[in-house]
Amino acid sequence: MSCRRILPLFDAFADGELAPDQVISVEQHIIDCPRCAEQVRLDHAVRTSTRRAVLADVGVSSAFKTRIADALAAERAREESQAAPPPMTPLSWRSIAPLAIAATVALYFAAARSKSDGPTVAGANHSQASLAAGAGSVTASVEQLIDQLVTHHMRAEQPSVTEPALLQRFEPEVGVPVRAPSLYGARWEGASVVPVSAAKDQRAASLRYNLGGRRVTLYVYNSARVPLRATLEPRVVYDTPVYVGSRRGYSIAAVERRGVGYAVATDLNDRESAELVVASLQ
Repeated sequence: MSCRRILPLFDAFADGELAPDQVISVEQHIIDCPRCAEQVRLDHAVRTSTRRAVLADVGVSSAFKTRIADALAAERAREESQAAPPPMTPLSWRSIAPLAIAATVALYFAAARSKSDGPTVAGANHSQASLAAGAGSVTASVEQLIDQLVTHHMRAEQPSVTEPALLQRFEPEVGVPVRAPSLYGARWEGASVVPVSAAKDQRAASLRYNLGGRRVTLYVYNSARVPLRATLEPRVVYDTPVYVGSRRGYSIAAVERRGVGYAVATDLNDRESAELVVASLQ
C-alpha cells in the first residue's frame, strides 16, 4: 500500500479504530517505510503531550463528583425498585381448583415416569455434577492466571523494549494489536512479553509505567483466551464495564474491547485502578 493511501488511516490507527486487516496493512507499511514510521511516532508524541497537558490543567470539580454520585444512587434505587417482586393477591377458590387438579395429574405421571426412567435421572445428575466440576476448574485456572499477573508486576523485570513504536514486534506473540496508551500522565518506562498460562502457550504484553513514583503494569492480551472476567467483580466506570479485584495486596482492573483485553496491576485502590484501565481505551 502506498504512502498516499496509508496516510489517511493514521488517525484511526492511533485511536485503535481500524479493522484488523487495516491494522495489519498500516503496521506492515510503517515497518517498510521509515518516513511514515517517523510520522506515527510524531503523532503519538503529540497526542501524549496534549493529553498530559489537558489532564494537568483540568480537574474534576466537587460539584461534578456530587452529580455523578447522585445519578448513580438514583439509578441504583431505580434498579432495586424494579427488582422488587409485585405484591401477591390471594387466588379465589374458582382459580385454585383447576390448578390443584392439574398438579395432581402432573404428580401422578411424574411418579410413573420416575419408575421407568431412573437411570436417566441419575445420568442427568451426573451431567450436572460434571458441569459444576468444569466450572470450578475454569475458576481455578483464572485465579492462577491473575496470580501470575500480580507476580510479574511485583518482579518488575527489565523491559525488553523502551520505544513505544517497537511494540508492534510483540503482536505475533500476543495475538492482538499492542499500543502504549497514555494513563493519566503516567510515565512510560518500557515493555516485555510475559507468559500467562501454565503451559506458557499464551502470552501478554506487559507495559510498565510510573505514576508519581508508584509502579503501574498494563497487560495487553487476547481476551478470548485470557478470561479475567470469570472471577473479577463487574463494575461500571464512565459507562464502561470494568472487572476489578484484589490479590496479595495489589488491585487488578480489566476491560475488553474488540477482542483485546487490558488489565492493570497496581498498589492503588480498586477505584483508582479501574479509572486507569478505562483510560487505556482512550
